[in-house]
Amino acid sequence: MTQKNNQTMELHPLCTYFPRMSDDEFSALKENIQLNGQTHPIYTLNNMILDGGNRYRALCELGIEPVLVEYLGNNPSQFILSSNLHRRHLTQGQSAAIVSASQSWINAHTPTPADTSAPSDSATSRAKQSGVGQRTQQLADKLVKEAPAELIKEVIDGKKSLNKAIKEISPPKPVVEKTEPEQRPGNKHEAQLNSIIDEQQDAIKALEADNDALLKVVEADDRVSASIDEVKKLTELNRVLNLRITELSAEKEEAMKVANYWKEQFLKIEAAFNSQGKSQ
Repeated sequence: MTQKNNQTMELHPLCTYFPRMSDDEFSALKENIQLNGQTHPIYTLNNMILDGGNRYRALCELGIEPVLVEYLGNNPSQFILSSNLHRRHLTQGQSAAIVSASQSWINAHTPTPADTSAPSDSATSRAKQSGVGQRTQQLADKLVKEAPAELIKEVIDGKKSLNKAIKEISPPKPVVEKTEPEQRPGNKHEAQLNSIIDEQQDAIKALEADNDALLKVVEADDRVSASIDEVKKLTELNRVLNLRITELSAEKEEAMKVANYWKEQFLKIEAAFNSQGKSQ
């Protein structure tokens, strides 16, 4: 019977942005490792687990020495996102929140602005990386920027939807009751004048609408007229073509008659020649 591995390594902050496996998923992983051994290495960075936290935990519980590989690249965020983001069953809200949280961590831990380890910091680039729409990514950015860590973690773990979390951090807009302006005696004529102006403006808009409709009818009539003219042209062309076909048919018939005449003449000459040859 194997003994549990007592060594423990912390998870890198970037690794914690991905939700842990459910009990059933972890049991299946553990059983697979017990049968087939460790098939994928565990990547570390600064003595912390960068990728493979679930595998590391399963190996420790099985008492199997884990195979660790130090990550030597210069973009750990991109590495862990590309390794995990699209191979897990995550909602769009989870994916967007994970990318936003990872970018936020990179921004907070970038030594200098010239550091190239962080991807382009824009909603468009993050949306492309997470595979969601830009609007969804912007909501995730707002969540990571304004929400408490507990609420962000609930969205990442799939315990709460992104939209529901956004509603929790967005206070409802106050309802402003409209009050009728106080009517003063001196404003009576002004109000009547404004009413008349409004009616005139409505009448002008109605006339403009009628004018637009009339123009559309005229344009339609023009198109119909043009179509009729085109039909007339095609009809005349068809008449000319039919006439030419009739003429060609007549010419063909006359040519056939001439050909038959000369054929008969040839046969008569040939018969006479044959008859004369036999008599000699």
